[in-house]
Amino acid sequence: MPENDLVNAAALAATIDPSPLCVDAEDTLDRVVEAMGQATKTYALVYRRETLVGIFSYDNAAQASTHQADFSHVPVSLWMTSIDWLRPLNAPLPWPLTFEQLHPEQPYQPVVDQSHHWLGLLTSDGFHTLPPGAEAGLTSRAELTACHYSAALFQQQQERLTLALKGAQMGTWDWDLAQGTIVISEEQERLLGLDPGEFDGSYDALFTYLHEDDQAAVHHALQQAVRQGQRYGVEFRVLYRNGQTRWLSARGQVFDDGENPPRLAGVTLDISDQKRAEAEIKLQSQRERLVAEIAQRIRHLLDLDSILEQTVTSVQEFIEADRVIVIQCGTDMGGEVIQESCSEAYSPMRGWVLRDPWSVGEKFLAHYRAGRGLAVDNVYTQSLPSPQLEFLEYFQIQAEIVVPLMQEQTLWGLLIAHQCRSPRVWRTADVRLLQNLATQVGIAIQQAKMHRELTLANQRLKRMAYLDGLTGVPNRRRLEQYLDQEWRRMSRENSPISLVMVDIDSFKGFNDRYGHQAGDNCLRLVARTLSRAAKRPGDLVARYGGEEFVLVLPNTDIEGAETVAEDVRLLVRGHRIPHEGSAVAKVVTVSLGVASALPARGGSPARLIKAADDALYMAKNQGRDQVRVAAPLAE
Repeated sequence: MPENDLVNAAALAATIDPSPLCVDAEDTLDRVVEAMGQATKTYALVYRRETLVGIFSYDNAAQASTHQADFSHVPVSLWMTSIDWLRPLNAPLPWPLTFEQLHPEQPYQPVVDQSHHWLGLLTSDGFHTLPPGAEAGLTSRAELTACHYSAALFQQQQERLTLALKGAQMGTWDWDLAQGTIVISEEQERLLGLDPGEFDGSYDALFTYLHEDDQAAVHHALQQAVRQGQRYGVEFRVLYRNGQTRWLSARGQVFDDGENPPRLAGVTLDISDQKRAEAEIKLQSQRERLVAEIAQRIRHLLDLDSILEQTVTSVQEFIEADRVIVIQCGTDMGGEVIQESCSEAYSPMRGWVLRDPWSVGEKFLAHYRAGRGLAVDNVYTQSLPSPQLEFLEYFQIQAEIVVPLMQEQTLWGLLIAHQCRSPRVWRTADVRLLQNLATQVGIAIQQAKMHRELTLANQRLKRMAYLDGLTGVPNRRRLEQYLDQEWRRMSRENSPISLVMVDIDSFKGFNDRYGHQAGDNCLRLVARTLSRAAKRPGDLVARYGGEEFVLVLPNTDIEGAETVAEDVRLLVRGHRIPHEGSAVAKVVTVSLGVASALPARGGSPARLIKAADDALYMAKNQGRDQVRVAAPLAE
């Protein structure tokens, strides 16, 4: 058999598995067998804490099944082929350098046959397999010869060679390191933008055709390869005479066998299309990330101004526009610039109220109202009326993208990007970006509107929950909450807090004589009087129940509270509300109880209320229309 045929036959018999299945030694048998099935593998490498300890194959699974092992609980380590059972071939082959570079993180490379059954492990010591008779059913496949081993390496080399030479249009070059001359192919000259035979063969001349920003990187890669006798790989740009820039990729290595002059040889191919595709993918990814970031902010922010500010800033940076603005349209379809991100070289527009926010004529208004945008590459090609053109020239606008901001199918405003330094051919991707962001901003607008409405509704509900419906002052629930809050605050500040409890004298008789409507009016008047007496922002007037009211006076001692109480008594009496049935006077009067406490010394809000109530009871029992002060609270 010819040698080549022998190698091909061996290559069909054995190869290296580049993606082995790795499992943990504590995984159960059923999980490992399932993983092997999903990965279409007939074996698995078993690791314990990142160390290879064995190999598990379907032969091992068959043995476990024969012994009726519990696959759902037994770990694979009990039925694996231990790594200690392996032994090297009689004539171990050295670890290939190329293989070590290809798999530095994986010192064990499984070798499998044509049916992908495991044959052995390629290690730094050579090839290891099971000794004859070590395991039934596995032995026949484990007898891999040195020929098999060589064939597996040969196949790896073939694969690398295929990758290196892929592509029909590829330049080559050969640098004689001893003579210092470089020979390049005709295709290599074309890739460098040269005419055939133009290259003079010198190292320095080679760099005159490279982009100046990439020359240092190419020089470093080549010199490092020469010094260390290793492979090199570098990507760089060349600038053609017509101003076109192309991306090239060069790969090669140093050849020095000790017999022939050392050389550095390699290949070069044009990767401009790949670079453009990578740039477009990167740009698309950035666009998607930008839209996602805006959407994320909308979900977490309810402040529309902040969202609009971040939007215009992000758009200006991303598409490199000279100015980006947001116009909020009015009912007359005029508009005001409410947000802007503008380069320092151009006049800002924020705060301008525009009679014609579209800047390109009434004919485009229907597009915006329908939710469609517009890209203008050059405003001078639009046949605009003189006033509109003068407006654009005043702000140096030469090109723009305009997309509508919609709220419930209604035109709310416009998101506009301006190019001022020159006309600009907008990319479709730029227009789509603004449209996508406009959709997100529309969501933010609606969300902000709903939040405002919800906030107002909550405020109304809160007022309803904490205000007395008749008198409009806080109710007892709010009183208890506020008193507890101020009690803690006065405790921290070591300040006094006082309470004035007020009761309308003989109010039942007033209701019986004058009617409930008059009684309600009387309650409202007393509530207003108390509110006027509570002059400081921290003072609180609350209806305690029926005809009783309470004044909470933080930072007020007993003397100050007594003064306020006396003022209230006189103010109410001064209104001279007729009360013919009163045993005290012929006008409405009130009785008041005053109590004070220093929360830092102990006590509680409930005890303070009790003390004020007791003082009020004393005032009523001693003739009404008077103020009584409670004794100091015991600590």
